[in-house]
Amino acid sequence: MKKYSLLTLLIVLVITAFAQKTPWRPGAMELKINFKNPQEAAQLGEMHLDADIYADYAYAYVVPDELALIKNAGFEYEILKPDLNAWSASFGEALVPPGYYTFAQIKDIADSLATAYPAICKKVVFGQTATGLELAALKISDSVEADENEPEILFDGGIHGDEVGGSQNMIYFARDLCKGYGTDTLLTNLINTREIWLYYCVNPYGRNQMTRENSNYVDVNRDFGYMWGAEGSSPSPFSQLESKALRKCKLDNQFVVYTNYHSGTRMVSYPWSNRVPAAPDKETINRLAQVYVSNSGYGAGQLPYGQGAIVMYFIQGATKDYDYGSLGSIGWSIEISDDKQPPSSQIQYYYNMNKPAMLALIQHCGYGIQGTVTDAVTGQPVAAAVFEGNNYPSYSDGVVGDYHRYLKPGTYTLKIAANGYETKTITDVTVNDLQCTTVDVQLQPIAGHYAYRVLASHIPNLNGNNPGDELYSPACLMAPDQVSYSLGKNGYVIVDMQDSIINVEGDDVIVYEGDASPESFTLYAGNTMDGPWISLGSGVGTTSFDLGKYNLSQARYYKIKDNSNGTANVSDAGFEFDAIASLHPAIPDTVAHLNGTLYDGVTGLPIPNGIVSSGDSSCITDENGLYDLTLIRGNNIICADAIGYGLHCDTLALLPATITTHDFYLTSDVGINDNPESNDALLWPNPASDKATITFWLPAPQKVSIKVVNNVGKVCVKLAGQKFPAGENSCTINLAEQKNVVAPGFYTVIIEGTAYHKCLKMLKCN
Repeated sequence: MKKYSLLTLLIVLVITAFAQKTPWRPGAMELKINFKNPQEAAQLGEMHLDADIYADYAYAYVVPDELALIKNAGFEYEILKPDLNAWSASFGEALVPPGYYTFAQIKDIADSLATAYPAICKKVVFGQTATGLELAALKISDSVEADENEPEILFDGGIHGDEVGGSQNMIYFARDLCKGYGTDTLLTNLINTREIWLYYCVNPYGRNQMTRENSNYVDVNRDFGYMWGAEGSSPSPFSQLESKALRKCKLDNQFVVYTNYHSGTRMVSYPWSNRVPAAPDKETINRLAQVYVSNSGYGAGQLPYGQGAIVMYFIQGATKDYDYGSLGSIGWSIEISDDKQPPSSQIQYYYNMNKPAMLALIQHCGYGIQGTVTDAVTGQPVAAAVFEGNNYPSYSDGVVGDYHRYLKPGTYTLKIAANGYETKTITDVTVNDLQCTTVDVQLQPIAGHYAYRVLASHIPNLNGNNPGDELYSPACLMAPDQVSYSLGKNGYVIVDMQDSIINVEGDDVIVYEGDASPESFTLYAGNTMDGPWISLGSGVGTTSFDLGKYNLSQARYYKIKDNSNGTANVSDAGFEFDAIASLHPAIPDTVAHLNGTLYDGVTGLPIPNGIVSSGDSSCITDENGLYDLTLIRGNNIICADAIGYGLHCDTLALLPATITTHDFYLTSDVGINDNPESNDALLWPNPASDKATITFWLPAPQKVSIKVVNNVGKVCVKLAGQKFPAGENSCTINLAEQKNVVAPGFYTVIIEGTAYHKCLKMLKCN
């Protein structure tokens, strides 16, 4: 066995060493192609080679067979790097050009920032590559562990590993943000009011090997699902671990703006890259692009901007189109330098050119509209699609309920739609320049369960297919309305129902066609967004399907594929997909139940006549220490108290129509010395009206923050952390300025330092 193990290990080492020497495809070379006319750029794009195509020239990464195609097509070209594998190997153990950080060094800096600045910097790991390299991002915000009601913004770099400037800038920026917090007014304000995410290297294998693709020879920036087109050797949407990890980062958050950094030219390239017709809110995207360019260090005309398919070239499966088409974010690629590997003397130069623009972008992502979406009955957050006019929907956070969308000044109509709730339309919403308009929305529960988000889509030969078609994929979301998304001949779309449809007796799901000409389609179901897909059969026109017929107990994700209907290159080609719905939706249950026992934490004996409360609900424990509360579903702060004992509070996630049992163990305060230090913290007056004063005793100097939190965990008042000396300290919180938020009721005051934590119960009166 040992011989076989050693032999196996030797084989693995040999294979690994060989792979390290050939990160590019065998025989790969880099060409520069100079176009004689614009038609040649389009012609090269239609060849689906691995290439960066610009207005007058292109860089292509080809093997000998592909070079023959380029020769036969009559292109003028020069070979810049005849052997890309040898070129990658020339960097030796350093892996990257002199002066640049290796991926390992970037990761070490990220780890050191998270360690040195834990209050504002946190590393979140989203996966790893096929070669075991970590895929992670830094979140930088003042309450870094919390999901706050703040605009979120994402920057990434290194999706093409040989374009080294993006990742370098990411880690420089992270370091500057952390070091400047508390001393630089602008940086401090941005970190206090935004959630900034820096995904510092999307393709670490590519950076280590100085290759455009990942270890599977796939271009990760052609692997995303929205209008995926089998480009860049991508075998299917989100086929690569790098794509899945970055997708998870995006789906876990609600980014207002997403910036994907590249090198090879200078350009801000925004949606669409997959087609020539303009995005519906192109003027808004264009305005934000102007913000970036005007705040950058590039001179006039040195950083142009425009729609990717026009100012650069056609791309299918790009990250920016996914962010815009599936998530409703403003997504774009920013090319920061003509050279993919500028000399080390220019590293700081290009960072300085982009840093002020990045800061301006973070500031402006908070302008436009914002608000919360909540259940009108329970007040709980609701995950909803937020439509502005005919634009692609953005989404509210299902945990906090907040949404944020950048808009230029103007008057808008909003439509808020959520599964299990009545859709609400709000007209005449005014947005002023450099301001944010708050629109809070309460939705009424009703029965209804529809597609919530488009996850992926594909139209064969999209570049030449349906040039006049609107291709408006959100038309298939939510309830049927006779507005449809044309799948394209042999095209498909994958949708997320947000929750699983459960199999019951009879049919479970129905697909609606939106016009009077019935066409054929096939419906597939799955329990992950990447399949495996189980065919539920075909339908013609509006058709119902039974999950149980195919031994499915439930399914959340559905793929609707056109069955080769009609002609490809016409408007409204393929099946007209209006909506998909559950045939047995339920109204959201709003009530949760909580019970348990109050115990003495030392003796273990039950405590009668104690008080257990949450918000306006409270009860007194019986002679056996038992309590029973009926509360609204979701996160609740529950507090237990009794005479002779200290207050104890816990945050519990309560499920609807479910009984949760939770016991409390209280610590006796009888016989404790009456020294002020032993009181830990006091709050008065209590009940409070306009103001409340908190006194607390610290064992050592430290930074302390104070939050007033309601019974569902929402932060209503927050005092940012400031340094306090050891011993007795006092602080006053102003409740009168927050009347719209701090309504009468019970609240928890959380006093938190680096080595101190205390919760106090407060009653707010009128």
